[in-house]
Amino acid sequence: MIDRSLRVRDDLVADSASYNMLMTTGLRADLGPAAWGNWTLDPTVEPGMVGVLDPVTGAFELHKYGAIPLDVEVAEDVRPRTWRHQSASVVSVSESGGGFRRERWTFPESHTIVSAGTQYSRRAVVDPVCAAGRHLDLLERYADARGYATPEGIVQGFGVVTATYQAVGVVNLAAHKPHQTFSVEGPDDGVAALVGDIDPYLAGDASYRATSARPSSNVEAFLYPSEPDHAGPGTVAYAFEFLSFDGRTALPGWVGHVPTISVSFRNSGSYVVQCTVTYDTATEADLRKRVQVGCGIPGWVYLPVDATNVRVSCRFWHADDWGPRHDLATVASPMQEWRQGQGAVEIQGWWPGDYEAVWVT
Repeated sequence: MIDRSLRVRDDLVADSASYNMLMTTGLRADLGPAAWGNWTLDPTVEPGMVGVLDPVTGAFELHKYGAIPLDVEVAEDVRPRTWRHQSASVVSVSESGGGFRRERWTFPESHTIVSAGTQYSRRAVVDPVCAAGRHLDLLERYADARGYATPEGIVQGFGVVTATYQAVGVVNLAAHKPHQTFSVEGPDDGVAALVGDIDPYLAGDASYRATSARPSSNVEAFLYPSEPDHAGPGTVAYAFEFLSFDGRTALPGWVGHVPTISVSFRNSGSYVVQCTVTYDTATEADLRKRVQVGCGIPGWVYLPVDATNVRVSCRFWHADDWGPRHDLATVASPMQEWRQGQGAVEIQGWWPGDYEAVWVT
């Protein structure tokens, strides 16, 4: 995949954090909107590890030096796949023969990137919300030590790595200046696994014999394996997912600050509809908000992040009175069931015919 957007503007400060966000942009198209890139292939990124995630850069930092993961159950799901993301101006050339392969990239522009490799599996905490809940008191102490706690609980940005995407080979490259090159060479199958140019179900361990000189280069490079002539066994986390908190409410798949839970209503029919949202919080029950939506006019209701047991009922206007109440299924834990706490109701029906209101994802 080649994407013109995978470039840091020249007037901005470019560093590993900037390149990580470019990598993340590409990976989310493949892995889903909750994925974060691990540009530097930081080995501390593993399921159950506690720390701070910067939502601007995607950089993860342990809550303290030498920390170990929480005592949680981790399951591995083998999911072979390859990925190849690079900025539009980058040119890659592959030469192979006699069991030997050389891959070379040319970077005409500064601050452009390449991220490629071969995934082996996804490792994830089993039931991450419950697992984090079992350690909540400990997590609050860790957060307080880092300045990420208030009397209400944990501040967003502090949390737990809940899943990692493991690769047998990775190459992440970024050009600091224009007109740069980088190359890697070695056994055909080893280099193919390194650069994601192989059937992932048949891939063995990635390996290479040599790369172009890096210490004096203007190309930032992070490879796995990190040393030449060193094939696996083993994998490295090239991407991950993160769970944060708002107070004591778990926010799985966290990708940035969540200010509220929202319920949106989209009315594609002709009826005027009265929509009532009822919910509970940690301190109160049966709180209520109401919105009225007409044909083609959307509506929104905003709830606190700790809202639970969200109930929606809709009443459709019939000439001179509201019709019977139409109740939707209760959503017990919206922050866990809706991506970033955003739920949506689709309303349909043309008077005087049938009508309906349903949750949509």
